[in-house]
Amino acid sequence: MAVHTATGRTVRARRAVIADVAAPALYRDLLPAAAVPPRLRADLERFAWDTPVVKVNWALRAPIPWGNPGTAGAGTVHVGADERGLVRWAGDIESGVLPATPFMLLGQMTTADATRSPAGTESAWAYTHLPRGIADDGNADRLADRVDEVVEEFAPGFRDRVLHRAVQRPRDLQAADPNLVHGAVGGGTMQLHQQLVFRPVPGLGRAETVVDGLYLGSASAHPGGGVHGVCGWIAARAALADHGMLGALRRRVTTAALELVYRDSPSAR
Repeated sequence: MAVHTATGRTVRARRAVIADVAAPALYRDLLPAAAVPPRLRADLERFAWDTPVVKVNWALRAPIPWGNPGTAGAGTVHVGADERGLVRWAGDIESGVLPATPFMLLGQMTTADATRSPAGTESAWAYTHLPRGIADDGNADRLADRVDEVVEEFAPGFRDRVLHRAVQRPRDLQAADPNLVHGAVGGGTMQLHQQLVFRPVPGLGRAETVVDGLYLGSASAHPGGGVHGVCGWIAARAALADHGMLGALRRRVTTAALELVYRDSPSAR
């Protein structure tokens, strides 16, 4: 088993390869066509990405002047909506309407780590989502402006403290990391139709793939994106188990299960 890079380098693996890439990239682009059953390719046509992200980054001359002083010490703040506001925001996202009042996650980086910027200043960012289908630069910039407006509402005087502001639109995020297709940071939607045994497509739902020794450890695998590392942890455990005391039996069972799922098309195992 080996991985061949775009630069022509070949990296050989004795036991396993764990792919930290989006599922469509792995099965459509990185594996030979003959290694992927036709049904799996067809299922990937229905793979749904999560909603695009817009990220706003600020260099601030002083900490954010929150109206609620208790917010000042938090490394991450959820900003922009109460329970009803979240319902309205989610409705806008799913109906293709640019949210007037975006809900966001905001990180106060210097608050969390004093080395992130000079003493007395703040390095901060916030991200929110665009509806699918309107992730162009114009809508991304309008949404970024609305992010500033929301922060100003909760922290009067915020704008006066901004020294520099940089917006990362969906295409910017994808250019920085090809895994973030259309600016989607979750490796695919995590709604029920694409979770558990349906992630990344129906019939997989585990780190093992249709190729022996290849495991999916990215956010496209169960349980999806988040600050937890569980996708990679599950892939690593699966790889170790396949080469443990009961590894041969485990591999036979997995092979039989995948061949049953893809019995109408040739398998690479």
